[in-house]
Amino acid sequence: MTPGHRAWPGARLLAATLHAVSGAARTAVVAGRWVVLAGWLVAAVAAVLLPSSGSGGGDDDIGGLLPPDSEAVAVQERSLGLFRVPVLSETSVVVHDPEGLDALTRADVALWALAHTQAQVEGTAPPSGRQVVAAVPLPTSASDTAVTYLYVTRGTSLSEATSLARQYASHFHNQASVQTYVTGLTPARVAQAEYLETRLHVFEAATLVLIAVVVALTFRSVVAPVVVLLVAGLAYVIALRVLTTAAAAFGFAVSDQLRPLTAALLIGVVTDYCVLFFSGYRRQLDRGLHRHEAAGRVVLTEGPIVAVAGVTVAAGTAALLVADFALFRAFGPALALTVLVGLLVSLTLVPALLAILGPRLFAPSRVAGGRSLEQSAGRGTRWLARALSGRRGAVVGLVLGVAVLVPAALPLADMRLGVSFTTGLPDDDAVQRGAQVLEDTGVRGVTAPTEIIVEGEGVAQAREALTRFQDALSAQPGVAEVLGPAQNPLPEEYGIVFSQDGNAARFVVVLDSDPLAAPAVADLRRLQERLDGLLTEAGLGGVTVGVTGQTALASELAVITRENLERTLLAVLLVELVILALFLRALLAPVVLLVLSALGVAAALGLTVLVFQGLLGEPGLTFFVPFATAVLLLALGSDYNVFAVGAIWDQAARRPLAQAIAVAMPATARAISAAGLILAATFAMVAIIPLSTFRQIAFTMAVGLLIDTFLIRPVLTPAVLTLLGRSAGWPGGRIRTTTGRPGAREQAGLLEEESDRWATGATPPAAVGAGGRT
Repeated sequence: MTPGHRAWPGARLLAATLHAVSGAARTAVVAGRWVVLAGWLVAAVAAVLLPSSGSGGGDDDIGGLLPPDSEAVAVQERSLGLFRVPVLSETSVVVHDPEGLDALTRADVALWALAHTQAQVEGTAPPSGRQVVAAVPLPTSASDTAVTYLYVTRGTSLSEATSLARQYASHFHNQASVQTYVTGLTPARVAQAEYLETRLHVFEAATLVLIAVVVALTFRSVVAPVVVLLVAGLAYVIALRVLTTAAAAFGFAVSDQLRPLTAALLIGVVTDYCVLFFSGYRRQLDRGLHRHEAAGRVVLTEGPIVAVAGVTVAAGTAALLVADFALFRAFGPALALTVLVGLLVSLTLVPALLAILGPRLFAPSRVAGGRSLEQSAGRGTRWLARALSGRRGAVVGLVLGVAVLVPAALPLADMRLGVSFTTGLPDDDAVQRGAQVLEDTGVRGVTAPTEIIVEGEGVAQAREALTRFQDALSAQPGVAEVLGPAQNPLPEEYGIVFSQDGNAARFVVVLDSDPLAAPAVADLRRLQERLDGLLTEAGLGGVTVGVTGQTALASELAVITRENLERTLLAVLLVELVILALFLRALLAPVVLLVLSALGVAAALGLTVLVFQGLLGEPGLTFFVPFATAVLLLALGSDYNVFAVGAIWDQAARRPLAQAIAVAMPATARAISAAGLILAATFAMVAIIPLSTFRQIAFTMAVGLLIDTFLIRPVLTPAVLTLLGRSAGWPGGRIRTTTGRPGAREQAGLLEEESDRWATGATPPAAVGAGGRT
């Protein structure tokens, strides 16, 4: 600690704790290396073989994602009590003939539907079993397409409902020119689950192969990638068991949609921590230390930094617990537990394996005289570090960096959120093809219509006013068809349009776009704003109106997502600020660093909007994509702040800030770049799952991590620290900016020599991370 430097009490406690824990870990892990290895192997075997009490696969139903006070859910429940036949069918059978449906086929569609419905009404259907309990054909103006809603026995699973719909549709397969499709929310969810299940293991295997190749090339070793695969594999198996057990114990659901994220996060962070440990171990072996002593030194020098970095990521993701509803709250503990398991395995198993393997870890490369990962930083990196450590270069770097990030973030203002399950399917999927047929005929929204309920005393008698209201609804932008009192496909006793007491009338509104995508949500919002005026113009005074349906549910979900995103990101930033402030013993620098990280996240999301909504023409982003990726990128950005700024702060304890930047940046650049590339590549592999949601996640995470690794960390971070100068350490006094200096050329040569010596371990770091001297 430099003279006159006053550490915050919390920071001193953190440093002392880290030092004590790392010292104890050094002895325990190295001395008991074989016990540690055996223990983790036994834990992994137990995780695979022992029966699980937990259950995965949380409920992804849209209504189930909303809070209990949801207006759309309340109207939906009201509708189920008023009308005998529900409209909110999630399964549709599309009968299509490109040359036009003839009269016989249209009659067959109606009669086949009536036969199934009458069997239930008249009590002639089988009394039990999974079956279609009602089929309601929807009149459309399309001459080549007919649509029938199917309703199945209560308690039927999604896959069973889809199978029943396919059986129903097979009735029309006897006509060569007629094409049949089963589409809608339920078949789309089943299709997404099938793609996820079949491609998840491909993604996991491909990711591990990629990691093995990158690690092998990084260390020129065939043993190092095997060690990484062993550590990542054990951590993954154990993490899955921990998640399912925790979910059962604490009552949160682990959605299937979350598994690729947890897999990528775990594999990525474990590989990053392995790279840092391996690099530090290589330095210690290059100094001639015995393998046991080298492993112990790595625990002391790299262990605290890895521990703080892992806790930073875990705490950032755990901040999702402040979200309002269950899906986002489940993200928090799931992601945090994943990181903590990976961290615990990395901090114990990796040093144990280092002590066991010794120089063989880098075989066939030789250790003695080898060129370390950090030392191999090129002259360009050294030049950049020296340039950014001066005020003129820092100003240029800051201006150029901001000039790149701000325009990239601007498309974020146009971000649209949707919940579509169908749009995200591959183009050749049968469910997607059925939806495309409806798109081409202008009735895309028929798979999930919007339900408008008008209630008032004796409202069923006001037929003319109701018809005028229906005509007004039909004329609204985005509306393709409206079913109501003006036409009724079945007799009134079936309870489709009017309630049995005559005090409620129902209108089924079919939108002309994907009912769960952002354009339909926007159309419905505009319609809802005009409803009161349309009722008054139609002569329906003194009535109440309610709106429900999947589009209404998606609209509420999009609003809640935006509100939760703001609250959660604020919580993440506060958590990361506290951790970085304690770690760096400063407040101003962490605030500025988090602002830079937030700007990088905004740029990544802006580019995602530009690519997917602009270039690829998708209707919007899946509602939880910006939520999950923003939290992860902020947490991982703080992770890299610990690595990069911690090294600068360590050097700043002994030299002026400009020299600290010039020495520390080249020494850590290659390790951070390798870690960032590995993590970005890991998340990019999520795109193997052929669903738009996961491709959006893969793109956002990969671009965000690359921005952080190659722009924020090496350019903007040193630039702002240089411009802040001594105030970067405020309110502490750690940072110095002046000292006796040699000439400029001599100083440049000394700094380059110093960065080489520090990287190879000839001058070991004087502090454990930024927490004090060892």
